[in-house]
Amino acid sequence: MKLVRLIGYIALGLSLAGCNGKYEIAGETSLLPDGTLLLLQKLNQEHFEIIDSAVVNGGHFAFHGRQREPAVAILVPDNERASTFPPLLLALQPGTIQVSIDSVTQIGGTPLNDRLQAYEERRQSFDRQMQTIARQYLNDYLSGQLTDSAFLALKQDFEIEQKGLEKITREYIAANTDNVTSVYLFLQNSFLFTPDEQRQLIANAAPAFRKNVAIRKVARMLARLKNVAPDMPYIDLPLQTPDGHEASLSQYIGKGRYVLLDFWASWCPPCQRQTPYLKQLYNRYDKQRFSIVGISLDTDRSDWLDYVRAHQMNWPQLGDPKGWDSEAILSYVIQGIPHLVLIGPDGRIVANNPSESELNTLLSTRLKPL
Repeated sequence: MKLVRLIGYIALGLSLAGCNGKYEIAGETSLLPDGTLLLLQKLNQEHFEIIDSAVVNGGHFAFHGRQREPAVAILVPDNERASTFPPLLLALQPGTIQVSIDSVTQIGGTPLNDRLQAYEERRQSFDRQMQTIARQYLNDYLSGQLTDSAFLALKQDFEIEQKGLEKITREYIAANTDNVTSVYLFLQNSFLFTPDEQRQLIANAAPAFRKNVAIRKVARMLARLKNVAPDMPYIDLPLQTPDGHEASLSQYIGKGRYVLLDFWASWCPPCQRQTPYLKQLYNRYDKQRFSIVGISLDTDRSDWLDYVRAHQMNWPQLGDPKGWDSEAILSYVIQGIPHLVLIGPDGRIVANNPSESELNTLLSTRLKPL
């Protein structure tokens, strides 16, 4: 038999073997105690759905099923809040997927999961550094030791790490637009990229990536950016006051002062890290010339109001219980929170989602601090 024909038969055999779509997740853990119920959740369009469960026994667990086309999935304990183990991202595809849940969590055994593991290892290094810097910032702020020079140094260090995270994430997405993992990571990390960078990633992607329902939604949102560009009039929104009454942005804008819209949620760690900065900013300028309007995307009113009270966020607070289905998401092209929008005294947008340094510069050139 000719070598070419032999290779063809082997390839056919492998193809037929993979067509049954069987997968196995073989897991081991020294982190989770025996009896822990683990849930396997598969991404279905924009939501994760539970498709299977397994119990840790003797430090091992296993899942079996069929999945013809690769899909994004996560592995989480049933009692997620009581566990220090965060959701584990994996690619559900035919073959044996090896999972190790320990002080360092690892996945592998199939092509996509090997790629994901390599990316996650690099990402975790940046994430750890960013968390360390954020904790240092918060500790120095709460202890009253956060000098201007220390703040600038920490901010610069944080931006360096974020740039590194942005680079490796862009590289992974660009190299994997032929599979579902790139779609998920693009959607989860779009805040790392400018609108132009997002457009470029989409334009250069494989057809399946561009046709994805969620990606097409992002593309439509990017097209809306012209409506919230600088010098465009602000877009009014129907919202609620903390006591449940109807309100709108028009009640707070156009009174001869700059207004900073802060779209946030109490469950959002980056929003929590930004709270001290907003408090400093709010107290820096004359209230007749500058104000902040918080717009919470919390779906749980008590979580929203408890956080506001606990952190003494004394500027006007509004909310939208629809959360990510809020009209604000499409109107202001919000892909992640916190999201800031600075409105001028004339009711026109000065900046849409500026960084803290950009915002400081914009305000310092227009207003005098107290």
